[in-house]
Amino acid sequence: MAYLKIKNKKDFISNFLNPVSNLNDACILEIVDNVLISTLASTDGTIVCKSTIEVESDINTKINIPDIKKLIRVLEIIPSAEIELKLNENNISYNENGYRFRYHLLDDGIIKQPSLNVEKVNKLNFDTSFNVKENDLSTLFKGSSFATETSKIYIYEEEDKIFGELGDRNRHNTDNFVCILSDVYEGNLIKPLPINFDSFRLISFNNSKDIKFNINTEMGVITCTFQKGDTSLIYIISALIN
Repeated sequence: MAYLKIKNKKDFISNFLNPVSNLNDACILEIVDNVLISTLASTDGTIVCKSTIEVESDINTKINIPDIKKLIRVLEIIPSAEIELKLNENNISYNENGYRFRYHLLDDGIIKQPSLNVEKVNKLNFDTSFNVKENDLSTLFKGSSFATETSKIYIYEEEDKIFGELGDRNRHNTDNFVCILSDVYEGNLIKPLPINFDSFRLISFNNSKDIKFNINTEMGVITCTFQKGDTSLIYIISALIN
């Protein structure tokens, strides 16, 4: 019987499953050579996330999870720091130390994978690259309590710095909030890039020291790459059309 061993349950839930569950309810988890991979899009398709974490397994396979939050809830009940799940034909099961559960899976083909190729996007030529500290993003998010009349964030270059602006440049008399995201960057950000701020909120930035931003202005593509514990994440965001 095939198995999937999670070395650190807390890290797995907080840094792998929770970011996935922010984007969508269902996902496909793929095991490839002891690496667990999830690639999924938000419900509106504006963000695609690929997350990877090392695991231990005796099989390469796909696991079709119908409800990620439900899986999180049952895993949180299990007190063990390291857990080993049995991979059955149509379910995941656990039976150790007096705890037992069975979680049923969906058949192949029901959950749709994003058509976007993350590897190809990551190889694009980017106009601008910069790193942002989590604290600076937290400041930006706090500004949303003031700039309540908009759902847009603009990323732009000014005075040799990269700024984030919450506001709407297409509407008059709209309050805005601006803060520095980075004072060190490479390349040239030709024009402000607007992003749907509601989509931007779906990215799980917390507990990540540095977030690497790459921007391709012509295609309106932003990638955010960072590490959360043992999990590597890359988000691909589609900019709004000006």
